[in-house]
Amino acid sequence: MSFLDSDTLLYLVIIVVFLAFFLWNRNRAKKNRENKKNRSFRKRYHERRRNR
Repeated sequence: MSFLDSDTLLYLVIIVVFLAFFLWNRNRAKKNRENKKNRSFRKRYHERRRNR
């Protein structure tokens, strides 16, 4: 029985796909969070300037 039989290969492919999706999704969520933070900061800044 070799190390890379069809079942082992299938499990490895599933794990790699899951990890790739997880890392990509985490990176996208981080960018969205930063954009939201910057947007809310700009909004607060403009509201303060308007209220003067």
